[in-house]
Amino acid sequence: MEPRGLKRRERGRFARALFFGAALFLSACAAAPKSELVIQPSPQRLATQQVVGDSIIASLGGAAVTVRWLPAPGVERYFASRPGLVSPWPAEVWREAPPTVFLVRVRNQTPEEIQFDPTLAALVTQHGLRQRPVSYEEFYQRLEGLESAGARLLSLQATLFSRFVVIPPGGQREGLLVFPSLAPAVKHLLVEFASFFVGGRNAPGLFEFQVLRQQPK
Repeated sequence: MEPRGLKRRERGRFARALFFGAALFLSACAAAPKSELVIQPSPQRLATQQVVGDSIIASLGGAAVTVRWLPAPGVERYFASRPGLVSPWPAEVWREAPPTVFLVRVRNQTPEEIQFDPTLAALVTQHGLRQRPVSYEEFYQRLEGLESAGARLLSLQATLFSRFVVIPPGGQREGLLVFPSLAPAVKHLLVEFASFFVGGRNAPGLFEFQVLRQQPK
């Protein structure tokens, strides 16, 4: 039978080994730099679409539609350039679960009315996972109670594409489509407009993007 003191010493060595092992593991995790997500246009398959800088410009039934991803600094600049508006998302949201934000511009160059339902848009991954835009009502539930919630919600009301849109001939509209955070395995995305009508004729759009993850500089 082993002496009681020897058993206590062995248990102590085991506990210290576990502690230092856990500390080394946590230190390694903390030291690992978090990659930065970048979403860029992919080469477009359709002749009616072209890539211009960070934007994809398409002709949908004669209407000019531009889609561009906005990173966190781009979102800040977007709201800072609009008097009276503030960025709706606190800094901790960008750190923990950054939303996927696209700026959409629609210019009606046709003699007919455009009808666009952004609630039927979708963000589709290479695995076929489809996500709808986050609605204003969902944002209301998440942001209500935060500091400056009123100003944040008013800014979303002014900029979010979350209601049926009608654009007369010669008119134009601009707004944000906001989707949930992307999973780490996502590499390719399609922004899909399933309900985009010009003069009563559906002219759906597909905008292709690639997802890059870069180490911070």
